[in-house]
Amino acid sequence: MTDAVIDVVIPVWNRLDETRNCVVSLINHSPEARLIMFDIGSERDTERLLQEFADALDDRALLMRDDANIGFVRAANRGLQRSEAPYIALVRNTSVVTAGWLAPLLNFASAHPEAGILLPCLTPAEAECRGPIEMAGASFAAMVITRKLFQEIGGFDEGLDAGSWCLRDYTRRACAKGFLTYRIPGPAVTIQEEVQLGSQHRRQENLQRTLQLFTERWGDSKSYAIHLPKGVDLALLRHKLDYLVTGARHGDSYSVMMPAPLHKEALQAGLDLLHENVVLLPLPRLTLESGRRRVFERIVSHAPGTIAVAGVDGMAFPWEQSYISFGELCERIRLGCP
Repeated sequence: MTDAVIDVVIPVWNRLDETRNCVVSLINHSPEARLIMFDIGSERDTERLLQEFADALDDRALLMRDDANIGFVRAANRGLQRSEAPYIALVRNTSVVTAGWLAPLLNFASAHPEAGILLPCLTPAEAECRGPIEMAGASFAAMVITRKLFQEIGGFDEGLDAGSWCLRDYTRRACAKGFLTYRIPGPAVTIQEEVQLGSQHRRQENLQRTLQLFTERWGDSKSYAIHLPKGVDLALLRHKLDYLVTGARHGDSYSVMMPAPLHKEALQAGLDLLHENVVLLPLPRLTLESGRRRVFERIVSHAPGTIAVAGVDGMAFPWEQSYISFGELCERIRLGCP
């Protein structure tokens, strides 16, 4: 047994210099952690480096080995199974953490029992983290999982890709058990773009198979563009966003267009930080109607097949003849939830 607050799982396959930088940063900036380093068939110099770290750290480290490169996800799962602490972090060996990176994540998790997955801000991928925001996916670069969540759903699905769809599946499984995923502002984790292994044809086959399995499990995701006219106040907007967050947790995306003054109030109230799949967009004030229409057209060009929604029942959607009412949208959200 260990008295560590958190176990940090680090699958390692070569990348000697990056691995050294990663582990040193974790040693320096995660004093409350035990490191679970899993060497999956690395060359001798990397293997020797990990052994030196394990010897120096003593009971603050656990070194696991496999003679073959069994893949990141499988290695992550085996490392997670050896964890014992109340929290578990998964960190790629190409990531570098900074001072204080863990405290905001653990503090948020302690204050929010519904939080099962905690994500730090990543650089250079995420330039700005204004506040905690619920996320639809996670990142293998760095993430924290609570012991309660791991006991409920276990590890990652090894039958999916080792990327975003595997992570989306994990957050959906977590949500189905009542656990949410949040990105928390704080000291950033520096990441590197991962090298894609295997042929492009093989990767494409794997992606298509993953998409098919994901869709069979969770259904198709939809995109909606919602128009809110003048007269909607902040209280009514909050009420409508509550419905949209529920839908976003089950895979759909919402672009909410509104008058600029209401958008300004919404930002001041932090309503743009409810969920990454609920995006609030201002309609320009000093422009022709064609300028406001272009906001809708940009949404559709980015997500073909977007469904138009009149944000107030009984009022028409201004730029599309085929649309649904907000009441109908709410019914779709209700029927789509488990």
